Amino acid sequence: MPGRRRYYSRARSITNAREGLKSFALDVDLNPIVMFGNLRLFKWATEKPQRPTSAKGAAKGGVKQGSTGKGSKGWFLDRNWDRAEGERLLKAKKFPQAELHLVRAVAEATAKNHSTSKRIHVALLLAESQRGQVGLNPEEPDLSKLAAAEETVRNALKISASGKDRELYIHCLDALAEIYAAQGRFDAVEWTMQEAIKQESSTRGDPLRAARRVVRLGVARRRMGRVKDAIPLLERAVLMHANAVGEGHAETANQLTELGLAYRADGRHEDAQKCLLRAMDIHRSAGQQDSPAAIHALHHLAGSLEESGDLEGAAEQYEKALTYKQRTIGSNLEDVAELQYGLANLHISWKNYARARELLYEAAGNFRRTGGIQLAVTHETLAYVDECSGRYNEAINELASAGKVWESMRPERTQELIRNMERRAELLEQLRRKGEAGLVLDKIAVLTQQLEEELAQGLAATDTALDPECEARYAEQRRDLEEDFAAEDLENDEKEQREPELHLDSTPFGVKLPLSMPRPT
Repeated sequence: MPGRRRYYSRARSITNAREGLKSFALDVDLNPIVMFGNLRLFKWATEKPQRPTSAKGAAKGGVKQGSTGKGSKGWFLDRNWDRAEGERLLKAKKFPQAELHLVRAVAEATAKNHSTSKRIHVALLLAESQRGQVGLNPEEPDLSKLAAAEETVRNALKISASGKDRELYIHCLDALAEIYAAQGRFDAVEWTMQEAIKQESSTRGDPLRAARRVVRLGVARRRMGRVKDAIPLLERAVLMHANAVGEGHAETANQLTELGLAYRADGRHEDAQKCLLRAMDIHRSAGQQDSPAAIHALHHLAGSLEESGDLEGAAEQYEKALTYKQRTIGSNLEDVAELQYGLANLHISWKNYARARELLYEAAGNFRRTGGIQLAVTHETLAYVDECSGRYNEAINELASAGKVWESMRPERTQELIRNMERRAELLEQLRRKGEAGLVLDKIAVLTQQLEEELAQGLAATDTALDPECEARYAEQRRDLEEDFAAEDLENDEKEQREPELHLDSTPFGVKLPLSMPRPT
């Protein structure tokens, strides 16, 4: 007995030493082989210690003292260096470096004919590293990595189908659905999740994973515009999450937010506000009121209140969301700018131009990093606020700033640039700056001519002749448009002395933008 105790004490010491060496190597981001100095010491630190057996045990198939044994060799192959390093880099979100190691790990697992589960596990890790590289550059996402991830998961799906392992097959379908969602192929997401739910019905799977599949299916239908079909699924998903993790869990709050979005899209604002308020209460009780998920729910609550006519409540929620966003370190500046712009529009509707101008200046500064339509429209809205406040010189300057942005997006945005310059010329004429107004009008004429030439070239490129019926229909539509334009000009002349009116419409990035600049006062 004393000898056996000494052996176990020595085995624990050796194990602790090995674990310490491995942990130190991973912490300092070094190759353990390089750090230990030779392969023999590296194997000593990574091999599993073997318990000595008697000669009788060895005759029955046991492992002799000092021998590595078959089980040790299999353990060492499974814990190969490339796979371990790839997993570590993946957790650190170093996706390109992780992909290099995981590609080699997949090749090694295939060459050495590892088990089906191990090969699929490594392949799914590789797909995750490839998918993670898409968001590294938001301005120019590398969509080829999504295609590579899809191909990797499809290969894993084939392996799981040949091995007839239903659980692995369902996991591969989950990974494939995430890639389809990133690609915007929600019809494929719907089919994949229906197949996964069908396969899971004959197994005892994880309830939380099953709830997430129902959520994915509901979100896919909502994104395809089938809100009526999505709402029952999302209601079922909320109940499944509440049963799996509890009613006060963050996962349940996230599903309440998704259900609130579906209700809002369906026009059921009262139900939407109940779900979103309940989700925010859960986040607040957990001390996560300034988390991205809570701010997301708050933003949509404000939008629902605004759409239902409660502008004061919407402004209060927008102010809260904006405060939480500005507190959060590393928050997305575009999200902050969208909140600022939406809140500014509410203050414009209340004719609170001072607060609207402050918010729009901040939004323009945040949009300036990426530029584009958002920045141009923010400058034009600032010009509108300055015009309503009687600050015509500042309005002209803001229109000029917006014109530079539209100029950088030609020829696609030539029409917006012409409308911008026409408004600028009108303001200059009101201020009796005839010379500057004449220069702007000359440039408008040149741009109009260029636009007509581009349209003519586009029609000539199609090289299609219209039949007489189409020509007559086209002429009739043209006459109708001319009459509408004449009536609109007459109506605008009658309203010339009124306060300018801001025309708004919804946009893809979730705020409201002026479609055309108002008539002068």
